[in-house]
Amino acid sequence: MLSSTLIYFNKNQEEVARVTFDENDVPGWCIKSKAEPSFKRKFAAQREACAVWLREFDPETGKLRSKSQKKEMAHAY
Repeated sequence: MLSSTLIYFNKNQEEVARVTFDENDVPGWCIKSKAEPSFKRKFAAQREACAVWLREFDPETGKLRSKSQKKEMAHAY
């Protein structure tokens, strides 16, 4: 399968995560965050994985957002 890897960088140009296709076990798109190595969810589509990255992870640290941070973001839109 032909696929691409998206690499996310923070403001300091440090790599914080990748969205990549994983063919092991159940094939699917996954988020590989350096700060959250135990995050193991897979997604059917690349855009779904990217949407979860944007919604649930801090783009500066690569860590999962807390519930209060998610609520703040929801009210910002």
